[in-house]
Amino acid sequence: MKKREALKKLIADNGTYFIPGIFDCIGAKAAEEAGFALAAVSGNAVAASAFGLPDLGLITMSEVAEVSSRIAASVSIPVIADADTGYGQPLNFMRTVRSFEQKGIAGLHVEDQISPKKCAYYGGLHEVVPVEEHLRKLKAGLEAREDENFCIIARTDARVSFGLEEAEYRANKYLECGADAAFVVGLQSMDEIERLSRRVEGPLMIIINDHSPLNRFSHKDFSDLGIKFVLYAASLRCTHLKQSKAVLAELKAAGNTAACLELIATAADFQNITGLKETQLVELKYSGAEQGG
Repeated sequence: MKKREALKKLIADNGTYFIPGIFDCIGAKAAEEAGFALAAVSGNAVAASAFGLPDLGLITMSEVAEVSSRIAASVSIPVIADADTGYGQPLNFMRTVRSFEQKGIAGLHVEDQISPKKCAYYGGLHEVVPVEEHLRKLKAGLEAREDENFCIIARTDARVSFGLEEAEYRANKYLECGADAAFVVGLQSMDEIERLSRRVEGPLMIIINDHSPLNRFSHKDFSDLGIKFVLYAASLRCTHLKQSKAVLAELKAAGNTAACLELIATAADFQNITGLKETQLVELKYSGAEQGG
């Protein structure tokens, strides 16, 4: 409950927040330790890390809810989950909302792609459902909430295939419907972001690809435009992949990892991030040792 209230307050204030995309508890703890106010479970990363699959709508609601729940429970900051297209029609989305709520997740984002969806960065056309169809799904999900602080962020993928004006129109319609924020995917330039910031009437979430030109802008740049959330969905998963391949290649070639220790956390680093000392203190408290037992 407190995490959901914290997320609602973030949405309501005048701040701009960068969100790291995560896919496991270690990444969530690292994000919290780094000082991020919230984190987001990347559906793409869950598909890849938990199942070795591409992001093509192949994983189920219960699978995403379970992974996201474990991650959310490991940190004190709010965690948003990626609910893809809501896993079906309005009734399905109502069950998704209730399931994610029961799992202790602070909020979710749901997109207007057709089902099965595909990752926004896979290229090609991104087919989206009619606006009214997505609005019906949103209304059902909003009404299904048992906790009014559970956040529902409405995502549109219309920019890539149908242009900025369509994405802008959909973002505003979804906000009018009651979504806590609008999430627009596929923006190509700072000019587009600036235009949306002026024309979308409500909290706006955008996504940054690490290898795109948009990655050179700062927190201040987005704050000046009034952007609410800036999601770096792929940074951690792609860092993990590249560094894992580099370390494994070195181990295979040299028979040791001495040449790439800068890429490897120490045992102490790992113990600290998992709270070993704190857990041992609790263990000691209830062991009876303090009373000589």
